[in-house]
Amino acid sequence: MPANHPAQASGKSLYFSDSVRKGFYRVLRVIDGDSLEIEGVGEVRLIGVDTPEVYHPLKPVQYWAQEASNFVRQLVGGSRVRLGYDREKHDKYGRTLAYVYLEDGRCLNEEIIKNGYGFALTRFPFKRLMEYRRLEAKAREQGLGLWANQGLDEFYWILSQAAVPYEIFEMANNWWAIRYKNFVRLRLTAEELQQEIKNLRQWTNEFSPSDLEKTLLDKGWLKVDR
Repeated sequence: MPANHPAQASGKSLYFSDSVRKGFYRVLRVIDGDSLEIEGVGEVRLIGVDTPEVYHPLKPVQYWAQEASNFVRQLVGGSRVRLGYDREKHDKYGRTLAYVYLEDGRCLNEEIIKNGYGFALTRFPFKRLMEYRRLEAKAREQGLGLWANQGLDEFYWILSQAAVPYEIFEMANNWWAIRYKNFVRLRLTAEELQQEIKNLRQWTNEFSPSDLEKTLLDKGWLKVDR
């Protein structure tokens, strides 16, 4: 049998290597700390793991993101892996959801959490949720990776990025105000404040300065001169 042979899928011929036919898949690319591109499968999102963002349309690069990607690259970059599945096999973006196993039997998902390169992703149910929470708690207790120095390393890193902070003020009658640069949004309930923070986080990463100013003014923000 030749080293590569065609397989029919959706009427198209795909060429997979011997590693695919034997139950192992070649890792073509490490996209980031919790996503891989795998031969014959496409993009794979690791189940139960959330690593800091490297590429996100609405978020800047986050603390420990590059370290997490490098850790995964060292473990599986260019190597062969086996996939395991849970209740759901695909997410809403069409990515394959999987537990990824190294050739020595270790689970990549677990290695990321237990070494402090990512968090247990608890927003969605999966079979190993409690186990991954325990792994995260142990990494936190040991101060590994992104848990080092009780979180102060991340805080100092954020300060070093010179990002403009949001300021929160308490007003009379249980109202709140939020300020960003020379724009303010006044007299918000606690729930409205929470939503406004989410909006501001999105807008500041999505819009140009001129578009951001227009959006803020259109959404009820006021421009101040001090």
